[in-house]
Amino acid sequence: MASHLVTMLEVPVVIDRSMGDIHPEGNPHVHLNPYNLMTVGETLADRLSGIDPENASFYKDNYRDFSSRFRVAISRWESEGATLKGKPVVVHHQSFVYLIDWLGMKRVGTLEPKPGIPPTTSHLKNLLRKLRSSPADVIIRTPYDPDDASEWLSEKTGTRAIVLPYTVGGDEQSGDLFALFDRTIALLKETYRVNR
Repeated sequence: MASHLVTMLEVPVVIDRSMGDIHPEGNPHVHLNPYNLMTVGETLADRLSGIDPENASFYKDNYRDFSSRFRVAISRWESEGATLKGKPVVVHHQSFVYLIDWLGMKRVGTLEPKPGIPPTTSHLKNLLRKLRSSPADVIIRTPYDPDDASEWLSEKTGTRAIVLPYTVGGDEQSGDLFALFDRTIALLKETYRVNR
């Protein structure tokens, strides 16, 4: 499991199904912190080399090439995303925990009352009250999250709701890992330009 290779976030202290769709080992959506992908990629190259020693140099060389290009890209993304640090955001699900942590953003609310539990009217009304005193700058969801709750909250608060690709192929512009992060950073930055 790729998630076992990185430092997990949101590791529950107590496991109780009444808390929603929690993951006993922590939040598994590790791929939205690019440093996690470097760790996973290196381990994958090592394991493939062990399974297929005749082609070990192929796996190692490809990882070195990827690693070199990805490090340069990470530096660029962090520079481009520096203005996002501390920005308050509402999420639909816990899918963006690693992205928010990596960029230093601040999650101020979640549309789901508990992970995996669809938004309820009472939860959304409570969230609306909270956001009136501590507003968010953006509401984000994945392409597969329903849009009704985020659009309702957007209408009530005037906060822009956007869809981030979440994974490779999540939208037409996110055809590989590099494009996924390019697109994600660009969409978030565009939201803040529009909201000014």
